[in-house]
Amino acid sequence: MNIRKNEVFYIVTGCLFLLLIGTMVFQDVFFRIVWWLAVSLASFYYIRKFMNDLNLENIDLIRQTNMHAETSVKEVLETMPLGAIRYNRETLELIWMNPYADYVFTVQNESLDKEKIEEILNLKENEKNFMKLGEKLYYFYLHQSEGLIYFVDVTNEQTMRKEIVNRQMVIGTISVDNYDDVSELMDEKQKAVLNSMITTAISDWMDELKVYTLRMNRERFYFVTRYKVLENMKAKRFDILDTFKQKMKENNINLTLSIGVSYGLGNSKDIGRIANNNLDMALVRGGDQVVIKEDNETSKTEYFGGNSNNKEKRTRVRTRAMATAIKGLITESEEVYIMGHRFPDMDAIGASFGMSFLSKMFNKNTKIVLDESQFIIDVRRCMSEIEKYSVLIDSVVTPEEALKNKKENSILIMVDYNNPNLSISMEVYEAFDKVIIIDHHRRSENFPSNPLISYIESSASSASELIGELIQFIPSKKETLSKIEATLLMAGIVVDTKSFQTSTTTRTFETAAFLRNRGADNMKVQSLLSSDLQSYMEMNELIANNEKLFNNMIISIGKEDKVFDSVTTSKAADTILSLNDVEASFVITRRDDHLIGISARSKKKLNVQRIMEEMGGGGHFNNAAAQFENMSIAELKEKLIETIQLINKEEETKDESNIS
Repeated sequence: MNIRKNEVFYIVTGCLFLLLIGTMVFQDVFFRIVWWLAVSLASFYYIRKFMNDLNLENIDLIRQTNMHAETSVKEVLETMPLGAIRYNRETLELIWMNPYADYVFTVQNESLDKEKIEEILNLKENEKNFMKLGEKLYYFYLHQSEGLIYFVDVTNEQTMRKEIVNRQMVIGTISVDNYDDVSELMDEKQKAVLNSMITTAISDWMDELKVYTLRMNRERFYFVTRYKVLENMKAKRFDILDTFKQKMKENNINLTLSIGVSYGLGNSKDIGRIANNNLDMALVRGGDQVVIKEDNETSKTEYFGGNSNNKEKRTRVRTRAMATAIKGLITESEEVYIMGHRFPDMDAIGASFGMSFLSKMFNKNTKIVLDESQFIIDVRRCMSEIEKYSVLIDSVVTPEEALKNKKENSILIMVDYNNPNLSISMEVYEAFDKVIIIDHHRRSENFPSNPLISYIESSASSASELIGELIQFIPSKKETLSKIEATLLMAGIVVDTKSFQTSTTTRTFETAAFLRNRGADNMKVQSLLSSDLQSYMEMNELIANNEKLFNNMIISIGKEDKVFDSVTTSKAADTILSLNDVEASFVITRRDDHLIGISARSKKKLNVQRIMEEMGGGGHFNNAAAQFENMSIAELKEKLIETIQLINKEEETKDESNIS
């Protein structure tokens, strides 16, 4: 390149020198011009020739560089541990593969034929990039437009990642359900024997798994382990639940276990806090189950067990404490808004007006949020009756009015539900920072993040029963529960207990007696809840269109183009369940143009809540439901059957592992 620069210098210098000589030698202008032209042409010729030569040299240099690059790429593809495969995009036949790819498929005893290439290409369609070849795991990158496949061995990386996962800290909390109730009438000797039985059962399980455990008090244990051990517990589906329950049953003791577990890579304080929260969730869901959630906001909660029906766990002390706490929060708030679930039933209506009375006892401006477009038949009949009482109907506001008039220091009380997605108005729920929850359904996974109070008692028959009890623990000399308010609360209890036939405890009858003393009109309750002829005929239509499934289950479906209200659907499910040799009933109906619902009922043995939760719904052990958008009834029926089969298969696997 320096030589070329010198050539340019010599040519330019020579041209200037010749021009200068010609100017000095030739005096005639004509000859000067001729000389200048000759020198210029010669200069142009040599410069042009120089540029052509230079261009040829650049092309040769580029060619040499390309050849060197191609050689380097070839050497890289042949020597580095990266598999490269080229295939025919139309026939999927192998065209070429580098030596490393040949080595991998030879050592792993795999044939790289058309079927294997198609299997690799399907990884992208299934949104996967990993495939095992022999004992090794490889990551595949597909360049389909060029017909190229690259892959690299990631076995060591995955092994290290698995090791990190397995070493995550796990903290668990174990609670003995109903310990106080069972031990209350025992003498000290019997309590000592009971404590020994409990400790032995739990310690034997922990010793088998080599887990450190500590008994904190008579009914609470803590344990610490690693995720690898937790995976073993999950694989056996926490068989300690059934083992413990069976051992207690053999000794005529009605005790079960509830366990809350959390794990993660964070600090132990946060993991322990989440474990305690998970235990609380297990308890409010009825006990006899395990709740697991990772120390991660996006992780999904896992449930195991829950195969026992609810037992009465709430005490009068707890109810009194809740009443005092709720009173304090209402007193501190400027306004109180009360809202039930979408398409409210009589329990949600009764609980709303009962809670409104409780709030007005403290002279608070109280509003009940209702949406007329969501009223079912018996609620419309009920609202027509309420309209006769101005003191009640004046408290009712639409969601739009609530959003418009809400003051900053207001509180929202959610009654008869604990999943925000089921609110009459999601916008109203999101507008409140202060929230109280009063519900009798098992706690759902989608739960408000920071409620001020969460009064969830899954052993209660209804939200109306819980609020009726709260009213008893906050007596007032100025305010007295009116007859219509007592009637509405009674109607809520009657609906959810099916006229006191199911889900009742002594507390249910005590609350009903209190409401009766306050003037609850049983005839009015029956009038509000009675079915008209049309609803009765629709219910019989659903009952007639039934199909028997496995394990004495009955499934009934409505017509695809016919809308049924939730009350008719529920009554149909209840009626089918009352028949002989029926263990569970499922009724699927269309609720509106976009919404389809399932009402699920069961007798003592089958947990329909688990089935509905698996499908995205929830409820109680023997009474649950779920709703779905933009699905056909046939599709939902198929999904229900698949879910039941999946759960049955899990139970069979669990039984086989227990036998082995």
